[in-house]
Amino acid sequence: MNSNKKWHKDYYAEKALWFGIACIGYAFYFFAPTLFTLENSLIETSGKVDNVRTLYTQVSSRGHKSVKSELILKLENDQRNYKLGKNIEQSWTNEKYELIKKELKKSGKAIVWIKKSNQTDLEPEVFQIANGEKEILLDIDEVKAELKWLFPFLIVMGLFMIGIYFNHKYPERFKTLFTKKAGAQQRL
Repeated sequence: MNSNKKWHKDYYAEKALWFGIACIGYAFYFFAPTLFTLENSLIETSGKVDNVRTLYTQVSSRGHKSVKSELILKLENDQRNYKLGKNIEQSWTNEKYELIKKELKKSGKAIVWIKKSNQTDLEPEVFQIANGEKEILLDIDEVKAELKWLFPFLIVMGLFMIGIYFNHKYPERFKTLFTKKAGAQQRL
């Protein structure tokens, strides 16, 4: 019975290690490039609006259904599709994207900021949008807003899960690591 419990603990500790590594990898691979993009690394592309539309698609992940909203912008004489996407949970309209679409149609011109390194991509990531009158409709800070809490959350979650593994694998070393620090703080 005791070896059966140990086997389970080993199994779940190893799963925690891989989950922690995946969280940290996901944070750095998917979120860090957007979160740490600076304004001086962006280039401006402008032109007449050929087509602008919003799409709403129901998506499902592990039984949880939500709605993904997309704003797709096409400029005349430009092969690229400029896309913005956001999960809006259960709502079927994204007020921000609808407002941007309305303003771009009214203006007839658009200015889009993308990374210099994404110039040749057919669907570059959009960091900022303005209408023909240079009125900013979507700011770079709004694009990064969600990532400002999600990135550190994934890093902390990853470190916590890796800590679970090391606590299981090397309990004595792990225990002495924290008791030395606690003892040092009590002496101060």
